[in-house]
Amino acid sequence: MSTSNGTPLVRAATHAGSWYTGSQSRLNSQLDTFLAKAPPTVSGARVVIGPHAGYSYAGPTLAQTYKAFDPTNIKRVFIMGPSHHVYFKGSVWTTGCDFYETPLGNVKVDTDVINELVSKDSKMFKKMTLDADEDEHSFEMHMPFLYKVTHGSSNGVPTIIPIMVSGTDEKFEKKLADYLRPYFDDDSNAFIISTDFCHWGSRFGYTAYTPDGTIENIRELSYRSKIPSSSLKIYESIEALDKKAMEVASTGSYAKFKKYIYATENTICGAKPLSILMALMEPSLSEDTKDGQFKWIGYTQSSQVVSPSDSSVSYASGYAVI
Repeated sequence: MSTSNGTPLVRAATHAGSWYTGSQSRLNSQLDTFLAKAPPTVSGARVVIGPHAGYSYAGPTLAQTYKAFDPTNIKRVFIMGPSHHVYFKGSVWTTGCDFYETPLGNVKVDTDVINELVSKDSKMFKKMTLDADEDEHSFEMHMPFLYKVTHGSSNGVPTIIPIMVSGTDEKFEKKLADYLRPYFDDDSNAFIISTDFCHWGSRFGYTAYTPDGTIENIRELSYRSKIPSSSLKIYESIEALDKKAMEVASTGSYAKFKKYIYATENTICGAKPLSILMALMEPSLSEDTKDGQFKWIGYTQSSQVVSPSDSSVSYASGYAVI
């Protein structure tokens, strides 16, 4: 899509200057620091998972994600994330823009692939308005890191296909996975899931607590709830719930992950994009070598919740070698 005068349409970096610095030099230096501190990982990961919060909270964890990402031979990236501001169902939304702006440089949208998907099923794939695109942060927060780690690679910065997910069910998720499978089976395509993990606190409508770290003993806390000294602290309970989600995801079973979400109602905002990725990956899993299964690099929380009146958001980084 272009503007009426034929110039390319650029999705502005609307969160630069607030969620992360808008200065090219400062951002470049900050990403260098984040990436240098991230642990080394195996090469070859073209499937990665990372958060989308402000860099002061989630920057180090997102750096772990992109330290694992291997851009070798990657020409395009499908990035799936949740919708935070609008609810829709029966479709996924992609961009109508030609570029995503970052302070480091623009990332080109693969308009050919997007138009191909829309032409296959215009009810499944819809282009969002520019306002909806620029309001959403789940893709934007990944773009500076993607640009940074691919700018000097052999293929340069890959093109992107953003896919925003909102209301779904199992039938819809598996149908979408079927549409994306030919692209997933092509080694020149990478897949990124943009998701934070547990959003805990009354402001998020989620105060689940497990005193012993098991999902069988989950209960809801109120402001008056008292935590026995022999039980897990609330932030430890949150971590136990999140790490159980990571463990279940690593089995590669779409059904087991959906069962976990149903049982815990854990507020993993990208649980649906992650489920779609799992439906894509499941046929590729090797029981002998465990190739294709998620491996988790890091986990952090925005704060350590010790009182039912507190709140926090969790962040995790992971990858799979397919």
